[in-house]
Amino acid sequence: MRTVPIKLPNAPMQLPQASVLGLGCAAMLGRTGRRDSLSALTAAYDAGITFYDTARSYGYGACEGLLGEFFAGSKRESVLLCTKFGILPANPTGWKQRLKPLARAAVQVFPGLRSVARRQAADQFVPGQFSVATLRSSLETSLRELKTDYVDILLLHAAPIGALAQDDLMEEMARMRDAGKLRVAGISGEQDVVAAAFLQRPPVLQTAQFALNIFNMEFTGETAKAASSMFLVANHPFGGPDGVTQCRQRIARMRTSAALPDSLRLKLAADDDLLLPEVVLNSILTGTGVSVVIPAMMQPKHLRSNIQAVESCRFSPEELASVRIALCTAD
Repeated sequence: MRTVPIKLPNAPMQLPQASVLGLGCAAMLGRTGRRDSLSALTAAYDAGITFYDTARSYGYGACEGLLGEFFAGSKRESVLLCTKFGILPANPTGWKQRLKPLARAAVQVFPGLRSVARRQAADQFVPGQFSVATLRSSLETSLRELKTDYVDILLLHAAPIGALAQDDLMEEMARMRDAGKLRVAGISGEQDVVAAAFLQRPPVLQTAQFALNIFNMEFTGETAKAASSMFLVANHPFGGPDGVTQCRQRIARMRTSAALPDSLRLKLAADDDLLLPEVVLNSILTGTGVSVVIPAMMQPKHLRSNIQAVESCRFSPEELASVRIALCTAD
């Protein structure tokens, strides 16, 4: 698996190299049960994935514990664990906990229940928790669950713009970094929040995670500039089912676009399963300043196709730049 170094000004500790694909763990012990979650972790680790993205709220608060169990021992030093604080799980104990496997089975049998399940799941979280006290207690819980004495990356989770002005919060994150409890601090959030972080640049925030896909590909103009001093991670690269559909439609239109050279149109005309991930993942990873992209890879077939897409891309950097522009402008 291709990796990239993490080069940050004044970084207090050397970080392992990051695989350009990261495994997003949001579904683990939520939509995905324990057995399938462990299978996804095993497949990713065996394939050379080193970047694992979790949060205090994932899996209704249980995801970090699963990762701590899996990475205990010698595996820990070879991976990057990225977790987040600011959204707290509502602790679904008792009968709610026991119903989770039944709910997953019901959604598999009746896919129409998925939207209902999402609404119910939203009630199990408490967002917007960005006090210093919450930061301290959340990180201590994360360290205990992950069975480690430090996290590689700690992010403010879905932070509002106002969090950037919380000097006490920024200072506490810096103290935690200096104490060795975290290696790099950063922010995750909507595009406007991340753009504000790029401009304001509180010194402690050295990394950012954000959605990047067909619906906001123009944001790469900002990420390319920010990458000189920040480590950038993109998530939701396919933009969900609607994004996949629209991307396929735009690729189809690019095949007949007179604005693109014949050689590129010929590559886009290929009829194979790797075309979409090659276009999407490499457009995000090439020439944008983004170092890691986190697609959905809970199924082994998705893991394999995504790895192959970034390991043997048929497009040159110049062609990917043209594709990225076309993805932004095609209607």
